[in-house]
Amino acid sequence: MDKTKKGIALFITLLIIASILSIVAVSFSYLEKVQKDASKVSALIQGNLLYKNTTEILKRFFPKGKVDSKKIDMIYNLPLILNEPESGFNINLKCNPLLIAVPIKWLDREFTKKKPQRLEFAQKILQSILEEYEIEEPNKLEEIIVAKVNGYDIESGYQKRLKAKKGLFSKKEFYNILLDYRLRFDDIKVFKIPWDRYFVFIDVTTNAVIDGAYITPELISIAFNIPLQSVKDDWNIDNLEEDKMTLKKFLTQNGTSEAFDKKLFSETALNAMSCEESFAYKDRYYSFSFDYSDERSINFEFNGEI
Repeated sequence: MDKTKKGIALFITLLIIASILSIVAVSFSYLEKVQKDASKVSALIQGNLLYKNTTEILKRFFPKGKVDSKKIDMIYNLPLILNEPESGFNINLKCNPLLIAVPIKWLDREFTKKKPQRLEFAQKILQSILEEYEIEEPNKLEEIIVAKVNGYDIESGYQKRLKAKKGLFSKKEFYNILLDYRLRFDDIKVFKIPWDRYFVFIDVTTNAVIDGAYITPELISIAFNIPLQSVKDDWNIDNLEEDKMTLKKFLTQNGTSEAFDKKLFSETALNAMSCEESFAYKDRYYSFSFDYSDERSINFEFNGEI
């Protein structure tokens, strides 16, 4: 009987110890999570400070109304790297041209009513793409895209305006549109189109034009009916030459200079760029991204640890 009681007591003791160890393990796990979350919050704060400082620097280098093609070429081709070994401070800023294709917002009739040639151009590009890639139901896909850009509910026959702010797309939202079309019409070719070579999915002002120095070869090819390989052979945006190729020069060389429209394209490079900055913080690396255009910085996004 005594042995039985001792066995039961030992068993209860082991259960208590196991419970305590379990509680301790959970506590340590929770503490580690809290510390990790706190580190993320601190990194986010650090990222916001760097974002503010970076945009102030960009305003000095690329002020509104002043374009320096050499500086623009340099920031696109030579990423800014700052490294301070003693403190461990390290940042890497890389920027790319922003308005390299047609703003998707140009498909908005209300937005383009004062400059209808933008709507016409955007429609032409969209229709040409759907034909080029042999989309099964081009009219339906165009209908879906245009409806969403103009802020209409496609399911209600264009009668109900969406409450959300219209005409603004992220790449993810646009992908959802393509996915919707894919599921409706079983046409996988819609995902074979390099959409970001023809359209940019960002908010733009009414003054925005396509960057005539960094427009994509794909857009040039389909917009002016020139073979893509011919465009690529002459279109080198990565060089740092004094006499840089621009869309206007390219069209002049190809005998189609009359097709250049200042209301659609810029003659020189724009102070419009998409940037990503990575930085070291507490032995970890984080990054954030944002868009910069004429002293206007938008679309800040903290990407977290990389």
